[in-house]
Amino acid sequence: MKYALHCPMCGKQFRDNGFTLRCPDGCNSIVRTTYFEKLSPQGKGLWRYINHLPVGSLFSYEDYPAILKSEEYSSMYESEIYFIINGYSPDFDVRMKTCTFKEIEAIVSLKYAEEWRRNITLASVGNTATAFLELGKYAENTSVVLFVPEKVFDCTFEIERSENVSLVMVKGGYSRATELAHRFAHARDGWEYEGGGLNFARRDGLATFAYAFFERFGFVPDTYIQAVGSGTGVIAFYEGMKRLGVKPSSMVLAQNSPFTPIVDSWSQGAGKIPEYSFDPLDVIYAKVLSNKKPLYEHRGGLFDILRETKGKAISVTESEAKKAGKLFKKTYGFSLFPAAEVAMAVLEKFDLTGKRILVNITGSGLDNLKKDFKIRKPKPDYVVEEEEDLEMIE
Repeated sequence: MKYALHCPMCGKQFRDNGFTLRCPDGCNSIVRTTYFEKLSPQGKGLWRYINHLPVGSLFSYEDYPAILKSEEYSSMYESEIYFIINGYSPDFDVRMKTCTFKEIEAIVSLKYAEEWRRNITLASVGNTATAFLELGKYAENTSVVLFVPEKVFDCTFEIERSENVSLVMVKGGYSRATELAHRFAHARDGWEYEGGGLNFARRDGLATFAYAFFERFGFVPDTYIQAVGSGTGVIAFYEGMKRLGVKPSSMVLAQNSPFTPIVDSWSQGAGKIPEYSFDPLDVIYAKVLSNKKPLYEHRGGLFDILRETKGKAISVTESEAKKAGKLFKKTYGFSLFPAAEVAMAVLEKFDLTGKRILVNITGSGLDNLKKDFKIRKPKPDYVVEEEEDLEMIE
């Protein structure tokens, strides 16, 4: 095995036995991979960094985000503005057919599950489900069951449904979908709850963005900006910079008001996320940012990263996000997903003069995609509400 697992809380190093996503000593931490060899890029795109991915071989998947300096935005803000453009925009030579960075998470997670011969369940509020619906076919011998809340079911789309993926509509919110995904997997041999942001396969896929940026420009940005629900992408970029042996960027996390658990906790200097009685899916514009349990309190999570990097957590309103989205579309001719609009709005929130800023545009180009492909709203294979409903899922 080319890597070991490491607990940032107790310091223990241990072997991966397949979906070993928790420290064996029970620490509340985010388990990380430690690769035995130095990063040695070969090839193109995601698989260029395969010796720092927890998989032994690659799929034929070839898509990857565009990483570039924006001369237009650099001029606007009198600084150096860089983008990671996840999405579908042939003009930028980026053709991710599910339009978000969840595609990179999904393809590595699927490869990891295939190599460990496991079937997987997971919950999603849209983008992740879309990614697994489209890419599941790469792991043809791995079954996938996706649990998506009814309220955001229309946020998913498909071009070509993978036959090994089942889609479940959940009568309830994201927390309920997550609970049912856990229960389904735990009751069946050969199945695993995929783990979301705790799954290092996902994070190591996204960590390649740090390697690709550093390779291209020879430095890491002063500031990294991303809209966050769970915070997986932020943690992954931070972990990638640590593996590069460089001082990490100051991490700036954006959330969509009125549901801003990370912003609220960080502004109060608190290490815990508050409880919310309402369903954030009912109140926020960028619904993918509705995670009530972000990776904040864990050792090695967002609270620790914000402290270490002297970062910020910033609230963005719906109107501010939409304004930023309109400016981007006027500048480049294609649209952003709501969460990416939230991230772009942060550029108006503090003085950027003279800094090197990287914005992770986590989703974009659905309008471009519709020109080249016929997309459709998927129909659920099953509709569930209670645990006993899970018995109908084959």
